[in-house]
Amino acid sequence: MQTILLLSLFFCHFLADFPLSNKWMLDAKQKGTPFFPILVHAGVHAALMGIVLIFFLHNEPNGWFYIIKLIPFQWFTHFGIDVLKGKTMEWYPATADPKNKMYWLLFGFDQFLHAAMILLMVTREIW
Repeated sequence: MQTILLLSLFFCHFLADFPLSNKWMLDAKQKGTPFFPILVHAGVHAALMGIVLIFFLHNEPNGWFYIIKLIPFQWFTHFGIDVLKGKTMEWYPATADPKNKMYWLLFGFDQFLHAAMILLMVTREIW
């Protein structure tokens, strides 16, 4: 069941980062500001993952304790990672150019950090 939970959370991440992101969110993410569109974007992540967490954890011992902790964990870590990525792209223009290798290194590191947060959520090793 843990594998299905992990895959489900990664799928939520894919949905929220790509098909469910709009221009308003993406423009803010490129610069790391304004914060509100990035917070909404991170909220979409947290909401989708919250639904999955409720489905998988609601009957587990301490399940609701984890659900209540993991949803804001996802929301705020996703927000922080995206703001830092956007600020990095502002401070170091080479990281904002898809023709530059640094862009792809930053993109990959951003995705690595998001994946690490999802793994921490599934293992619940953040507490």
